[in-house]
Amino acid sequence: MSTIYITGDIHGENDIFRLSSKRFPEGKLLTKDDFVIIAGDFGVLWNNMPDNNERYLIKWLNDKPWTTLFIDGNHENFDRLNSLPLESKFNGTVGCVSESIYHLKRGEIYTINDKTFFCFGGAHSWDREYRTLGLSFWEEEVPNYEEMDYGLSNLEKHDYNIDYIITHTMPKSLIQIVGFSKAPDGKEDPTTKYLDHIANSATYKKWYFGHMHIDLDFGKFRALYGDIISLDQT
Repeated sequence: MSTIYITGDIHGENDIFRLSSKRFPEGKLLTKDDFVIIAGDFGVLWNNMPDNNERYLIKWLNDKPWTTLFIDGNHENFDRLNSLPLESKFNGTVGCVSESIYHLKRGEIYTINDKTFFCFGGAHSWDREYRTLGLSFWEEEVPNYEEMDYGLSNLEKHDYNIDYIITHTMPKSLIQIVGFSKAPDGKEDPTTKYLDHIANSATYKKWYFGHMHIDLDFGKFRALYGDIISLDQT
């Protein structure tokens, strides 16, 4: 039986080195049959064309003992993510970055270690006013209705009963719990409303999300940023 770890946003080179052997010594004991899942804002494929820094980061991560899986966040280059070659893996479709780095697609339900994972990336960027469309943010950061419908269709096939949920942002009803009276920029993110519906409809053991840059465990929900936690510990 493989081991699964989960962490929050790594934003490319900004926070990827939390996965170094010095900061994540548990990783030295893992194999390619084990997994580290990143809950969005992977950010390694950031520029419109690959550069030497990106190649270095991909090789650095690919050479780690484990297999890396990630959902997309809002700070991603979606032109690059959407151009990745697709593979059938874990009973679903993934985007292939390298032989041991895979993008988990919105609305898929994957089976890993005989456990089911509903994955749904994306969110509205609160800092859009400081970003440039097509260079530092992409409209595809917010899930569209087709992606939402696909996710609900897959949940229906599982009778809304899965083991784990991994998203980038959180259900709308949790915004106050994590310390905000509303979204920081005051704008409605349709993703959070969609996730509220799932939270009220699905049966699951634990829900993990990133985006908020906090580490907080509150019952069935776990906000992740710098922590790297084993699924067996939650």
